[in-house]
Amino acid sequence: MPIDTRKLFDAVGELMDKDGVRVAIKSSAKGAAIAGSSSFVGGLMAGPIGLFVGGALGGLFAYAMTNDQFKPVSHVIKHELSVREQERLKQLIVEALSDFQATDLVVILPLLTGNASAQKAVLSTVVSFVTNEMRMQIID
Repeated sequence: MPIDTRKLFDAVGELMDKDGVRVAIKSSAKGAAIAGSSSFVGGLMAGPIGLFVGGALGGLFAYAMTNDQFKPVSHVIKHELSVREQERLKQLIVEALSDFQATDLVVILPLLTGNASAQKAVLSTVVSFVTNEMRMQIID
């Protein structure tokens, strides 16, 4: 019986949410540059107190700019993957669970809820896929 991709990703998404894994969407470096440069300018203008004020204001501004730039991995795998990426991830998850003789969704779903080794295998597979193939940065 073929594995339903949507149901598999729902189960994997729950597992990822439970673990609290999120990705940064290309904004961490920009936020760090803003906070660092404002701290630098504040230090040049007002010395040590300028470092503090510039860093605080820059940090707040960077937060405001990047507030919506961090997403749960479950959202990414459920809503932002192309069909080709979905099939590739599904294949990698099934391969990761091959040691557990999981051949269909009826076996995989209980395995993901009750087996710590299977959960670890799926988590590492999804994290590897997101970082290596999608080029996103994982944050915990």
